[in-house]
Amino acid sequence: MDFAKKIQRWSIKFSSFRRVLLSVLLLIILLLGGSVGYAAFEGWTFSESFYMTIITLSTVGFQEVHPLSPNGRMVTIVLIIVGFGTVGYGIGNLSAFFIEGELREIFRTSKMEKLMDNINEHIIICGYGSEGSHAAKELFKGDSKVLIIEKDPEIVDKLKDEGKLVICGDATQDDVLLKAGVIAAKGLIAAVSDDSENVFITLTARGFNANLTIISKAANEASIQKFLRAGANKVISSAEIGGIRMASVLLRPKIVNFLDIIMTDHELALRLEEIEIGPESHFIGNSLKDIHVRAKTGVLVIAYYREGQPMKVNPDANTILQLGDVLIVLGNETQIGKLIEIANIS
Repeated sequence: MDFAKKIQRWSIKFSSFRRVLLSVLLLIILLLGGSVGYAAFEGWTFSESFYMTIITLSTVGFQEVHPLSPNGRMVTIVLIIVGFGTVGYGIGNLSAFFIEGELREIFRTSKMEKLMDNINEHIIICGYGSEGSHAAKELFKGDSKVLIIEKDPEIVDKLKDEGKLVICGDATQDDVLLKAGVIAAKGLIAAVSDDSENVFITLTARGFNANLTIISKAANEASIQKFLRAGANKVISSAEIGGIRMASVLLRPKIVNFLDIIMTDHELALRLEEIEIGPESHFIGNSLKDIHVRAKTGVLVIAYYREGQPMKVNPDANTILQLGDVLIVLGNETQIGKLIEIANIS
């Protein structure tokens, strides 16, 4: 981050704090000015002048230290008029700073910006509407690093209160995507309500990061090809998914019910997971039959994928695993964690 941006961030972050400092500075100037005025016109000591200034600004109504001359009365009048506005301004700023939570907001924003400065390999969700919020909940279940971009300040405040990493802004803007760390991100979900904005987000994000996996929401099926040309890896049509699901509920209700249990039943806690075979894995060169995944972990291998080949469902037990193969498995969190451990997969 360059020096100019640091100065800008500091200026925005501490605008409320500066108002408090300004209030304190004005009060000090009044105290000194009043003390000097009384000392000059009345010939009082500094302690007497300072005391008189305090009781005048506080409007407590105590008797004057000594009888006032006409010049001393003018000093008192000026202090009362100017002091009334200054004290009111200071009280308002202090109330906003402490009572209305601006101090908490400063620290919360500072903490969030530090996280943003160091975040990488994360997933950006553009738009926290119906699709974006559901996508976020699913990603949070898997402990993914998620950063949300949302325009609505009320939603942003709610997400901040929940401890979520969020930016208030328009995801179609270059500076907002850059602030969200799009260059270092591994995935992006374009889920705002307007297809044209999603296309623009997709196009811009692809320009910043050629290796980014981009999933775009399409409200209109006619826009799907535009998304693909803009650089989306996958386009999700809400209408298509909804229609297929409704038909499936009628035709295959037990299967749909089973899938719902897997995906949403927290007590059962089963989930489908991708396990990629890394270079340190003991599975390389062994067959599915030899590694005894089900017996050792309780995980069920339901499919596997090899680069350049179609995905194989219910793979043959004699399939020899290679570096980069991806196992599609079904199990609970403990079982999947055990599989990762015994496979020595980082």
